[in-house]
Amino acid sequence: MVGPPDTRRRDKRCEYHKDHGHETESCYALKDHLEELVQDGRLQQYVRKGNPTKVLALRQDSPPLGVIHMIYSLPAPLTVHTNQSHPVPREQHTPTKRPKKAQSIAFNDSVLVGMTISHIDPLIIRLRVNQFTVERILVDLGSTSEVMYYETLIKLGFNESDLSPVPYPLFGFNTNPEYPLEKITLPVRAGSRTVKVEFLVVKLPSPYNVIMGRTWLRIMQAVPRTYHQLMRFPTARGVEEIRGCQQSA
Repeated sequence: MVGPPDTRRRDKRCEYHKDHGHETESCYALKDHLEELVQDGRLQQYVRKGNPTKVLALRQDSPPLGVIHMIYSLPAPLTVHTNQSHPVPREQHTPTKRPKKAQSIAFNDSVLVGMTISHIDPLIIRLRVNQFTVERILVDLGSTSEVMYYETLIKLGFNESDLSPVPYPLFGFNTNPEYPLEKITLPVRAGSRTVKVEFLVVKLPSPYNVIMGRTWLRIMQAVPRTYHQLMRFPTARGVEEIRGCQQSA
């Protein structure tokens, strides 16, 4: 538990830590541990299943059904920053849940060969989202949410009946809060690693198909670099990377 024992809330007890200070339902260490078990394929009997004909568990050798290219054609790219209206709690590490030793991730100028060096391009990548390879995905460090545009949702084979309600708005698309259509959780594969991602779906024009924000980057422990047009992340096979599509950017 974090903090001196005499300053902890005695009226709240966490059964995971067997100690006082916060309630079991709000224990971030427990939530992280359960998520790890789910990602490892355990606890499946407790996971609510979506539409089995549409949402697939991605295997490394499963080929995509197709490629989703640029949906909208806008005269100039838009930088969109999104934020949820509710605060995002900061993770707390405890003696029973210590950070894993991270693999070393470094960048050097050898990756710049063949690139346009004098650029201010955003990092645009491609990822496998459910059954399709999706291009023109913006990696946005200013976004706390992962956003999917409605036209992309349709191209993936889903519709509004596949979505779940969202109780909070997004800010940053315009001067007014923008309420997302709803949300959907889909598997996203980067390199050899697949994680489930909750997307907020919006009906807005955009030069991008999807925005991947800080939530996904944190789960992946990914380090994006716009200057090198590269994103690297640790996996069980070592550090893997995804190169940015500078031409698209």
